[in-house]
Formats: sequence, structure tokens, C-alpha cells
Amino acid sequence: MQRTIRSIAFVLIVVFSVLVMATGCVVREISGETKPTVTKPPETKPTEKKQEETKKTTDEPKVEPPVKLKMFFGDAGIKFPDDVDLSDNPFLNIVEKAANVDLEMVQPTYADFQTKFNLTMASGDIPDIVHCWFHADINKYGADGAFANWEPLVKNSKILSKYYTQDMLDMMKTDDGSIYGLYVLNAKTSGATYARIDIIKDILFGDPYADNDDWYKQLVTPDDWYQLMKKQKEKYPDSVPFSCTGCFMMADMFFKAFGVGHDGNGIKLQVIPNEKYIWGFEAPNAREAVAFHRKLYEEELLDKTFVTNTGTEFDNRKYEKDALVFRGDPAAVIGMQTEFAKRGNTKAVVGPVHNPIAPGVSPKSAYWVNSPLGWHIVSINKKSPNIDAAVRVFEVLIDPEFCHQMAWGREGIEYFVRQDGSKVLDIEASNETSYRVAYTFMRAYWFQDNLDVRAAQMLPKLDASQASTFKKSWEIGIPIWQKESAQVPEVTAESFVPSIPDLAPKMKEARELSKAIIFKAVMGEISMEEYDNQVKDFLNKYNYIPEAYTKSYKEVLKERGQ
Repeated sequence: MQRTIRSIAFVLIVVFSVLVMATGCVVREISGETKPTVTKPPETKPTEKKQEETKKTTDEPKVEPPVKLKMFFGDAGIKFPDDVDLSDNPFLNIVEKAANVDLEMVQPTYADFQTKFNLTMASGDIPDIVHCWFHADINKYGADGAFANWEPLVKNSKILSKYYTQDMLDMMKTDDGSIYGLYVLNAKTSGATYARIDIIKDILFGDPYADNDDWYKQLVTPDDWYQLMKKQKEKYPDSVPFSCTGCFMMADMFFKAFGVGHDGNGIKLQVIPNEKYIWGFEAPNAREAVAFHRKLYEEELLDKTFVTNTGTEFDNRKYEKDALVFRGDPAAVIGMQTEFAKRGNTKAVVGPVHNPIAPGVSPKSAYWVNSPLGWHIVSINKKSPNIDAAVRVFEVLIDPEFCHQMAWGREGIEYFVRQDGSKVLDIEASNETSYRVAYTFMRAYWFQDNLDVRAAQMLPKLDASQASTFKKSWEIGIPIWQKESAQVPEVTAESFVPSIPDLAPKMKEARELSKAIIFKAVMGEISMEEYDNQVKDFLNKYNYIPEAYTKSYKEVLKERGQ
């Protein structure tokens, strides 16, 4: 079958001009070779030739063989085709050639990643490089001697030191002054709450493509969303307006709306500015946040199986049961819209919306910050004999040119270049090797180039009305996200409070218990009065953790003159 080649049209550039800027430059492949100019040498006598050849051989730089390294790698759920060799494929080979390494990749599936990580660390046979997102675990193992301190490695690297300032390094430190997990750079694309625009318009106006955008101002508070979910359930009884996988994983927008620190791992520590750390349970509106989710559950607006949902079950709620509201970034929006297109749904439209915020709650507590640091971290085995080679790997992975190449692929295969320098994407070829995006984790994946490509792959698949509504929702929604994120300071005093590895096991234990308390309260297994009692017991048992962080926080405030 002849492949269809489509380009990013000028209209797409306009649509995504708020966030996405199409580029017209040609990518120079890091793995590319330049043919040298061959000049014929002058005739020489045999003895002179021999001397010249001997001198040439002596002067040639010695080519070192690639250094063998083992890397524990998280693909973040980005699917690799079954026929792709995880340790030998065209895109990983670019990294290997540029860094002069031979990587053996240990790459568990996303579903098994935490388990495999735990088993690997417990075995003591730690790979040279570890990539994950388990901050507390990495810091604890690092403090016990498993991982190298990144600070001198970054400062001694001409490349890494260009991207990581001293403040950024200070933000990663543990209480012993070391950095065991180097945070990736944030893509700095605002993101938070997004929703099914077609469902919203259908419920409010009776037309999924209604030319009316006043509703954005009508969906601001948690109660606004509650009323909308009720109307959806009344009109479509089989729908599941709100769902997630276990403990509100990537579905914590309504906890944040009440100013409560909570995510898929349970209740979080949060700060009363210039005062102290507290558990999210102690936030002024914490009880109200739990009661709100309890109400959603009682009225079957919250999925009855939200605690046990697998990824497959959550997909069913999104694509078959009309789940209404989600949390993510611009790539998540494009990803969901693309999946609807793959499934032949020509009605569904996804787009950014206001982050919910309850009356009286500070935007600093309700909205998401654009931190300079991403969430994933990378570590190097302290006992590795090849630490310098491991650093070279990250120097390649963080390079903007390399990430640009991973976004667009290979010239002549995933894309072509016109005479005017603009790129023409081969959509089929690009889709076949979309796993290459997994290697851009050092820049948090979804920077402009990757969004360019994702958008180019998606828009041609949409129905005309669907595409038009999507474009408009993007134009309206992205500035909303940016304006709300701008109300949250990127860096504050608490950004410099070091983590305390010795408390990590108890922190994990506490957060697990917090999930159980919240589960039972939301699902009606305990009364709200019993919830109050269990929270009180929780705070009595684990209050020494925020107290320890408060002590460090006050030291930071003093050091920084705040």
C-alpha cells in the first residue's frame, strides 16, 4: 500500500501558535557521517611514502571501543512494537554512537515497572544507570551508598552544566547535601484539567458542536462540575462521568480544587507559606474535599470501581462510557483525541478547561505550577566502573538537537524536507516508529517538536466538524491553562527544602494508610465521623514527619532571608 504523506499545514501552525511552533529547519542527525574531501597527495619516493604512512598511522587518534553499560529504563507507557529490539534499534543506536557506549536495556512494561524496580534494587545487582520516578526510593538507596552524587558530575560536564543552574541543583538535594536522582528538565507546557467538550456542549446546549463558548465561565467550582455530571447522568444513565485508576491517579483535580495535596499515592505534605509543613489532611478544606468525592460516589457520578480499575478498564470508561473530566498536559489532550479517531469516533472532542477551584481557595493551592524540573529522575550506580560513560549518555539524551531528531525521526524515512526547508511528515512511517519519543524523557517528552508531530499525525484523522471544534477548544483552552499556571510561583522557599531519605519508608507507610482512610470514607464504608477519628489517629502517629520537614524549612527561610 502506498504510504500517505501529509504535511503540517499552515492552518495548523496558526491553531497551535499559542504553544506549538512548526519548524522549517533540517535536522542534522547525530549519527550522521560527513564524507571527507579526498586530496591526492604529491608523488613521493618509496622510502618517503613508507615514512609518511608510518607517521600517519602513529598520528591517527586511537578509537576506543564502545563502553558496555546496563540501563534500567522506564518507557512511561509509550508502546514499543513487539518486533523492536529494546537494546538494538535505529534510535537507541543514535544515542550509543554519540556517547560511544553499548547499552543493554532493562525495560519492564509500565504495569510491572514498580515491581521490577523493587526487585532490582533488592537484588543488589544495580544497573549502571537507573531511570524512574520513585524519588523517595532513589534517595533512600542513594543515602545507603547505591548511587553517585550528581552535583560534581553536572558541574564537571560542559553540557549538563549549561542546563542545570545551582538553584536547580539545590532543589534536588537530600538532607545530606547530595543529589542521587537528577531531575529531568520540564517541558514547560502548561497542563492540568481537560474535558469532553462535545459532551459539555451537548448537555448545556443540546448540540455537541454548538457555536457558544460562554460555558467556560460556568465551569469553575467543584459544584459547577457536580451539577454538570448530574445532568450528564440523567441524560445518559449508562455514562460514567468521573473515573480513574486507583486512588485518583492523575485525577486529583478536585482535591486540589479544595487546596488539598493528594495524588495517586495518597495524601501529601504541603506548606503553609513561611510557617510550616502539614499533612494534606490538615488543610482547611480537606474534609470537604473527601465529602465531595463521597457525594460523587453515592450518586454514581464517580466510577464504582475507581479503586481497582486497571488501565484497560479506565480506557473503557474514557472511550466507551463517556468519562467527562481528566487531568493531563497538552500531549494527553492530543493523545486522547487521537485515540478517539483511531476508534472511529467522529463526535468526541477533547480540550483544556479551567482548573476547578472552590470558593476561598488560593490559586497557588489549586493550580499546577510550571516547575523548571520534571518528575522523572535518573541515577548512576556509585560502584559502576564507567561513570564517565554514563554521564555521556545523558549529555546526548538532553541535547535539544537529539530530541528534535527523536521527535521528527529520520530524514527520508519518517519525514522529508521540501526545497523551502519545511518538513513533510510521512504519517504512516512516523506512527510505526513513534516509540522513539520514549528517548526524549530528559526533556519531559512533550516539548514543542513532539507536539508538532503529534498534532500533524492527529488532525487529518478527524471529521471536519470534529477538527474545527477541537481547534477552537485548543485556541481557547491553552491560554486558560497558561494564565492559571502563571499564578503559581515556579520556585519558592520550599523548593529548596531537602528530602529526608531516612523518613522515606515511614512516609510511604503513612501515605498508604491515608489512601485506605480516604477510600473507606469516599465509598461510604465508614462515616465521616469515623473518618475524623482515623485522621486524628493518623496525625498523632505520623506528625513527626511534617515536623522534621518544618525544621528544614525554617532553616531554608533563614538562609534565603525570607
